[in-house]
Amino acid sequence: MQIDITPATEHAALLKRALLLVLGRGRGEVSLRLLAAKPMRALNKAALKHDYTTDVLAFDHGDTPEGRLLEIVICPAFAQGEAKQRGIPSEQELARYAVHGALHLQGHDDHDPEAKAKMWRAQERVMKRLFGKRYIPAL
Repeated sequence: MQIDITPATEHAALLKRALLLVLGRGRGEVSLRLLAAKPMRALNKAALKHDYTTDVLAFDHGDTPEGRLLEIVICPAFAQGEAKQRGIPSEQELARYAVHGALHLQGHDDHDPEAKAKMWRAQERVMKRLFGKRYIPAL
C-alpha cells in the first residue's frame, strides 16, 4: 500500500503506521491530506452537505489497475482542540482520526449505536497496538 501524506508533517511515520495497521499492505494507494479548519468545513459541506468543520473524512475512489484508490482528510486543528479538551497528546488524537478514517474505508460504520460501538472497539484495539503503554484512552 502506497501512502502519500500532504503536507509534510512531523507525524508522518506515526500516521503511516496507523494506516498500515488497519489497511494492511495490499495493492493500492492512500492519500492522506491534512487540512486547516476552513477548507475542511468547505469539503465537509461539498461532500456531505454538513456545514461545519469535522475531524476526518474518508473517500473510496474505487479500484484501479494498481489497486484501490483511497483518500483520508484530517483536520489537525480539530485534533488539537479535542486533545486539549480530553487531556491527551495531540499526536494521539491525530492518529485516532487516521485509524477512524481507515476503518470507514474497510466498511465500518458509526451511524447507529451498535455499529458505532463495534467500530470504537476496533479503533481502540488499533490505538493500543500503535501506542502500547503510552496510550491514553479517549473518554
